[in-house]
Amino acid sequence: MKINFNKNIAALCLLGVLSAGQWSCKKMLDVPAEDKLDSANGFKTVSDADAAVIGIYGQFQGLEKLYVLQNELRGDLMDVTSRSTADLQELSSHTETKNNPYVDPRPYYQVIVNCNDVLKNFDAMKASLRMSVDDYNKRYSDIASLRSWIYLQLGIQYGSVPYITDSFKTVEDLNNLNTYPKISFDQLLDRLIALNENLPYKEPYAYPAGSSLLVTIDGNFTQKLFMSKAFLLGDLYLWKGNYLKAAENYAKLMNAENTNTNDNVRFNFYKINNFVDAVYSNLAVQFTRSQDDSSLLNSPDAGWRGIFGLPTTLSAWSSEWFWAMPYGSTFKPVNPMIDLCSPLKSYQIRPSQAVKDLWNSQRGNNGIPYDSRSKLSYTASAMGDAITKFTDNGGKWGIYRAALLHLRFSEAANRDGQTKLGWAFLNIGLNRTYYVGTFVAGAMSPATVAELNTMITPYPQSSPYYFDARKNNDVSGTWYRSIGIRGRAVLNPIDVSFQTDMIGLEGKLIEEAALELAFEGNRWPDLLRIARRQNNPAFLADKIYQKLLKAGNPNASAVREKLMDPANWYLPFDWAK
Repeated sequence: MKINFNKNIAALCLLGVLSAGQWSCKKMLDVPAEDKLDSANGFKTVSDADAAVIGIYGQFQGLEKLYVLQNELRGDLMDVTSRSTADLQELSSHTETKNNPYVDPRPYYQVIVNCNDVLKNFDAMKASLRMSVDDYNKRYSDIASLRSWIYLQLGIQYGSVPYITDSFKTVEDLNNLNTYPKISFDQLLDRLIALNENLPYKEPYAYPAGSSLLVTIDGNFTQKLFMSKAFLLGDLYLWKGNYLKAAENYAKLMNAENTNTNDNVRFNFYKINNFVDAVYSNLAVQFTRSQDDSSLLNSPDAGWRGIFGLPTTLSAWSSEWFWAMPYGSTFKPVNPMIDLCSPLKSYQIRPSQAVKDLWNSQRGNNGIPYDSRSKLSYTASAMGDAITKFTDNGGKWGIYRAALLHLRFSEAANRDGQTKLGWAFLNIGLNRTYYVGTFVAGAMSPATVAELNTMITPYPQSSPYYFDARKNNDVSGTWYRSIGIRGRAVLNPIDVSFQTDMIGLEGKLIEEAALELAFEGNRWPDLLRIARRQNNPAFLADKIYQKLLKAGNPNASAVREKLMDPANWYLPFDWAK
């Protein structure tokens, strides 16, 4: 299917994006079938290719609502309200009908089809020397990996799906997608891994400094707009069960800034610490008075809540995020989640009682009798509970961030036999877990070099499990500020017995993901992945049951029985509507 995308349209669209702050080119890729131009006339220069990339991401941004609702409302952390539509109520209670718009796979494939067409045109540009090999490698790899991410979501939601990588010639080809053969989720993972391993450009950032695609628009820097290929590969290997390869890809990102000559970047970016620095790292849960919960720093502009509200141009925000898509404050499109979350608008989703109870079951290491991330994730009022992760400062669609990376790395390391390392990243960080010796006067000042070196994890430097967390007056290892996910949240660590309990730690990691990542679009995949891996339907079914039970849903038991059959974990793939 050719795209009506000549040079003038490309230039105008890119100009509109760069000058008006619009993060999408509305309808740029949605054109009538009969109105086609020769692709050679539409993709002549790198500027045309850049406009195509921006246009694809603009269309992709339209998937946020579907992605979040499928992954969170089908899980146990998000619930409907009394004002929710019947479609959302069905999604939440796993009673979807084929006519439910939140079941429809078409939005995913509409982006995939355009990715295929853009990739075909990139091939033609390279072959005809209209684009250099270097420019081609980066742009092709970016769009191909974005398409792979979409296919991974399709596999998670629908199980078996058609896998199409060729460009369609007509709209009728897309309309007849139901005639294409489907492949299983496992087969899909194999194909996605093979494709992404062979991409010509797989560096931590999609585009290097100086790229024409890296600009500041409407107060947002575009570097984190583009997806992270190593993160995707890590996820693909994690789903497939190749835990060492998953850890290798995750570690590549965890260590992405290790050689940065700016020590603040080197020590803070993607490290998860409680270091308070307004410029580079100010993302921990913070209290002005240790045991006084009323002194919690609860602001969209600082502390843990600032992860979601800070401007994307700030280094503190960039130290957490790998991939996030901001919305302009005064330009369309607006964040579709605000309407769903706000009691002042349609208000159709809210935190579940199950996640509230989970937050309340935690204990702070400062004596606070609950997990303070609850107050920083939603705001309670007489009108309803508003999920502030979506509403702060206009909202962003955040997809990949450091806490998710650490939890996924820990999951992979744990399954690869490195349970103690997974425990460290979950709880109190590296040097506090591995240090053997006595701190001098309670400070991080080991008495001997041998003691100091125990702060290096006991693996060869070539291993993804090697981390240097040494700290004394003379040495500052790159990871010395590592504090752990629960440490940054000011929570007590889980028991050290989990350092040798693979299955137990796996459950704790998924539980922590609920506490840390609630509503961000990871819950259903987490439940599905562990239930599949452990061959344990109850891992998933029990959590959905508890959500529905606590919400007073009379069909909670019937839903649990339904979900005990893995065939019912997937949405119906019904194309002929």
